[in-house]
Amino acid sequence: MIDPEIAHLVTAMLQRVVCCGTGTAANIGRPVAGKTGTAQDYTNVYFAGYTPQVSTAVWVGFPNGQIPMDSYYGGSVFGGTVAAPIWHDFMVKAMAGFPVEGFEAPPPPESGPVPDVVGLSIEEAEKKLANANFTPIREHVQSFEPAGTVVSQAPGGGARLRLGSAVRLGVSDGKGEPVVIPRLTGLTQAEAVHRLERLALVATIERVRVDDKHLDGIVVDQTPIGDGSKVVNVGATVTIDVGTFDQGNANGGGTGEGGNGNRAGDGGDGGASPALPSEALFPRAI
Repeated sequence: MIDPEIAHLVTAMLQRVVCCGTGTAANIGRPVAGKTGTAQDYTNVYFAGYTPQVSTAVWVGFPNGQIPMDSYYGGSVFGGTVAAPIWHDFMVKAMAGFPVEGFEAPPPPESGPVPDVVGLSIEEAEKKLANANFTPIREHVQSFEPAGTVVSQAPGGGARLRLGSAVRLGVSDGKGEPVVIPRLTGLTQAEAVHRLERLALVATIERVRVDDKHLDGIVVDQTPIGDGSKVVNVGATVTIDVGTFDQGNANGGGTGEGGNGNRAGDGGDGGASPALPSEALFPRAI
């Protein structure tokens, strides 16, 4: 099945050939689409075009062989300079008496979910994306994963895109060194970020409210975990949850003694506090 969006682009490109590209000699004063063509060494040229009612193709060449025509014409020849004018003269006569009609609008492009192909071999990933009507584009990256393994994709799996859209795949070269995710919980934000920078990892910080002022500015959680079992590539992102102590919130929530805000206290509403906006810190050159 031809993707409607691709069909729309092809039609638009063909029309552009006639209005303002290599096929302007085929313009007959009504909606026309067409394509010029020139063979190697100028042995053949053609112009194939159509209106909503009539289609015609013109070929120019020597019937007895692949003979270059530039010497015959005294210079380089092209579909737009030799075949298109013939097409024009024929179609002016052929279209006489036909009403001027435009091309039908193409149907709206379809969309679909992008398959998740991270972890697959590049051959498997490309086949899976092609079967889902997406266009895979390889980009080789340094990674410790086996060479030819897809280690990243953009957009990610599950995103909805127009069918035919490109999906960029980061393909491992097998030459990278694995980086072990360090344990960061209990460190200050500055200490955690510094440790990640030294490992050439990216720190993404999520602010979370805490009811203990001693946890203010302290990493209370992280993703991925830092128990020594998780290895990643250089440049991978580690999300750290950094505590933010809100004195007003602590005094108004919990047990009425500056509690945790999980149940109503003196003047507190007991509501859970939302996380503050995140901020991303990127590693500096080491």
